[in-house]
Amino acid sequence: MPEEEKPRFGMPASREEPMAPMGATEEDEADAARMANRFDIRRLIGAVFVLYGLILLALGIFGSHAVKTKAAGININLWTGLGMLIFGGLMIFWALSRPVEPEPDETRGQGSGRIRRAPAT
Repeated sequence: MPEEEKPRFGMPASREEPMAPMGATEEDEADAARMANRFDIRRLIGAVFVLYGLILLALGIFGSHAVKTKAAGININLWTGLGMLIFGGLMIFWALSRPVEPEPDETRGQGSGRIRRAPAT
């Protein structure tokens, strides 16, 4: 009688057992891209800058006159808040206009091609 084949690491015991597909389906990749878009660093940075910009803008508008003119007569809270709002809005616009997309089928698994291995010596 032939010996039973011992299962190897990561291999099924018998070759007749069906194997699960190794690659992700298109739906899985689309879900992964949606999740990546939700937590895109550009959105998070934009949201923090917009939040802090709104706080500084409110302090610049509704703060006391003494605080407003403390920096050589310039309302620094107002201008910094406006700058932060603009920067945060640009970050959010960038994240929404260029979302993360799944890798195209024709380039899947090939890498970016930017890293070159040194020739063997």
